[in-house]
Amino acid sequence: MTGAAVGAPRPAATADLPASGAHVHLMGIGGAGMRGLALLLDSSGYVVSGCDRAPADALGDLAEKEIRVERGHSTSHLSGVELLVRSSAVPVDEPEVVGAKVAGIPVMRRARALGALLNGRPLVGIAGTHGKTTITAMTGHAAAAAGLDPLVLVGGRVEAWDGFTRLGDGPAVVEADEFDRSFLELHPTLAVISSLEPEHLDTYGNWERLRAAFAEFAGRTRRAEGLIYCHDDEGARELAEECGFAGAEHGFGYGFGDGARYRLEEAGRRTVRLSWPDGTIDLTLRVPGRHNQLNAVAAFLATLRLGGDPRAAARGLSDFRGVARRLEVIAAWPDLTVFDDYAHHPTEVAASLAAVRGAYPDARLTVVFQPHLFTRTRDFAEAFTRALTTADEARVLPIYPAREAPLPGVTSELITGRAGGTAAPIDREDALDLVPPEVGAGKAVLVFMGAGDVTDLAHAAVQRRVGDAVGA
Repeated sequence: MTGAAVGAPRPAATADLPASGAHVHLMGIGGAGMRGLALLLDSSGYVVSGCDRAPADALGDLAEKEIRVERGHSTSHLSGVELLVRSSAVPVDEPEVVGAKVAGIPVMRRARALGALLNGRPLVGIAGTHGKTTITAMTGHAAAAAGLDPLVLVGGRVEAWDGFTRLGDGPAVVEADEFDRSFLELHPTLAVISSLEPEHLDTYGNWERLRAAFAEFAGRTRRAEGLIYCHDDEGARELAEECGFAGAEHGFGYGFGDGARYRLEEAGRRTVRLSWPDGTIDLTLRVPGRHNQLNAVAAFLATLRLGGDPRAAARGLSDFRGVARRLEVIAAWPDLTVFDDYAHHPTEVAASLAAVRGAYPDARLTVVFQPHLFTRTRDFAEAFTRALTTADEARVLPIYPAREAPLPGVTSELITGRAGGTAAPIDREDALDLVPPEVGAGKAVLVFMGAGDVTDLAHAAVQRRVGDAVGA
């Protein structure tokens, strides 16, 4: 593969951290990844504090460990701090970060602190454009059922763990995010790549640099446990081929298609049969969709590579109930089922809608989509239109800007303007009305979808009916 290496100049290591017992302060501690890091630092003997713009009462998992959380950012938080860790969402010119540097307090990104804690131990790094959150959570369930007692850090809330983290003394299973090149701070002994296509080009600049980063990440496992990759996904398969994993001892390709070493076939509505040179097993799942069948096989293979018993791993997967905001059912009435979903890339949108359609074939399917980022909307507008118009009705909210400033001419109408009558713009107030106040006739499914604050809108829409029912 062409392209220069884009990783960190030196692997993160324990020596990058102060000694156990030191005071580490986390900026943006309310984020999913930062919460896991806080709990891991706490369990490793550090004194942990943090700050976030989110209310402290929303961070119950940290309060249970008596981790002090301040509301907002301020240089007053720096007293006694020996290391400041910032999330990627916190800019380097934030006054608290600047104040730490002036005071001589080391400042480190979350990704590097995590690598410093985990590199050098058995570590599964789960990467990919799509699916990594679900695969990480599934692997944690399967490995725990197999008695491996994994440490798991995942980017979505898992009900069984009452949070984003499972603390354990066994191998680490970590969601490895390519955004901001974060996954290149990890040196996994086993890597998973679920998919690879253009994404986060605001970070990498072009497709080739993104692929080079994934190649570097995967290559770190060559002399360890190897690479698990989705053979059905063109990007992941070509990467495995170019990096020398396809057909090699340490390459584990899975998929429905011909040529996969670990081959899947449908064996029922929620069951998939996996066959490989050493055996066959049926995996029965609670979560819908072909994409989740592929996700489950990736998790199953990771558990096998860690030494887990296949039957125990399959039992763990059969108990898996999903991750918050990954096709999460937040309300179900006789006439209407409401989902909250994190999909924000065209491929994810298409996969989620296909899964819902398969689970509710006779229901009218409506999606309320919130585009995330101006650059992503600009780059994938046509693909978003194709994916969204697989629903019976698509309504598109204004773009959620996240970390970006507006771009001239880039609005959600880039998506709806191509769709004819199937898709149309909608504002937040009208979106709330898509959940009628009273139960009616018929059967419908409503999916609120996107990586921004559309989740708040989804819950508010549901609460309107719940509130009306309580007051009636």
